[in-house]
Amino acid sequence: MKYNVVNTNNKRYIMFNELESKIHSEADMLDIISACFESGINSVMIDGRIVADELYDLKTKLFGTFLQKIINYKIKVVFIINEERTMNDRFKELALELNKGHDIRFYNNTEDAQEWLLR
Repeated sequence: MKYNVVNTNNKRYIMFNELESKIHSEADMLDIISACFESGINSVMIDGRIVADELYDLKTKLFGTFLQKIINYKIKVVFIINEERTMNDRFKELALELNKGHDIRFYNNTEDAQEWLLR
């Protein structure tokens, strides 16, 4: 998967926002984790537009698998979700709970997402 390394205030994070590269499988999630190890960066921002709908469907267990991996590898991840129509009610509930933690967050704009990620 394509990504960019963003440098802001002497802090770095990896940005996944290439619309041609959708996250739709466990292999894609492993690519994200690999990018962290390759670059030595453990903070990731993901544009919600590149996340395939099946990831938002908790029945597929894809998001749960991803969540477990980022927690195990101590990777901080923020999703920018501008379109709530892609998230079902169960996923919205999960997002609200995850927003209380330290590993993963959901925001609807880049500025707030970056502020949390760079803390």
